[in-house]
Amino acid sequence: MGRLQKVVLGMLALSSLTLAGGFHVNKSNKYNFTDFAVYKVDRFNELRAVPGFSLGAPSGMVSRKHAGYVSVSGIKDKDDIDGGMILGMGYGDPNKIGGDISLSIGSVNPSDGGAFNRGALNLSVGHNFTDYLLGVSFGIDGINLWHDNDDDHDTNPSMYLSTTKLIPNDIAPMTFTVGVGNNNYAKVNETGDKKDKIYPFVSGAIYLMPQLSLIGDYTSKIATVGVSFVPFPRLPIAMSLGAYDITKERKEDKVSLIGTLSMAFYL
Repeated sequence: MGRLQKVVLGMLALSSLTLAGGFHVNKSNKYNFTDFAVYKVDRFNELRAVPGFSLGAPSGMVSRKHAGYVSVSGIKDKDDIDGGMILGMGYGDPNKIGGDISLSIGSVNPSDGGAFNRGALNLSVGHNFTDYLLGVSFGIDGINLWHDNDDDHDTNPSMYLSTTKLIPNDIAPMTFTVGVGNNNYAKVNETGDKKDKIYPFVSGAIYLMPQLSLIGDYTSKIATVGVSFVPFPRLPIAMSLGAYDITKERKEDKVSLIGTLSMAFYL
């Protein structure tokens, strides 16, 4: 289970940071029963959360001060299941300098040998070029805080540089993310020292409607496809589901189901 746990932990951090950048947080932190209504909206500004646009690649868009978020996520195939969670907050102003600080915790499943037996710190800093609908970020994720001594989790942190471009249009708005990173962004089966090498990643999404996006992601030579959706327009909640490793690059030689549930709040 060690490899799956590592994948989930990395996926949690990346997807959650991506989602957090699009949240419009509720300053009152109070919700009415009617906020849980499911209905269709016609414009993005009617949503409290924006569907995600990545399933593995870190976003070039960063969060801002007063934005907090929590996310739980899991990965499952016919033999194994694993999960984790993340707690994070934004700082600064991304139109100047902003970023995120988050804590990844895994595993949340005690049946695999111990719950909450690893934790890592993730940091990012970035800037949004609003005139170009472009965001650029630099981050370090997987800074080891604690882990089970018997766990095979890689404790080396990973650095990345990411750029996300928004492409608005009246039919199907799109986003594209490209970047490079080391360590965990290496080809999934690569061995040896990956600290001094750089590896590319790319992700793209198309918004079929404001509440639904289709996502394709290629990170660590792993292809993932999925959807992200916002079921309750008046709540800052987003969900993602995907098929991970559709080309079966891992040694496990299987496709896995991944899912994430994220919520933002005002600090």
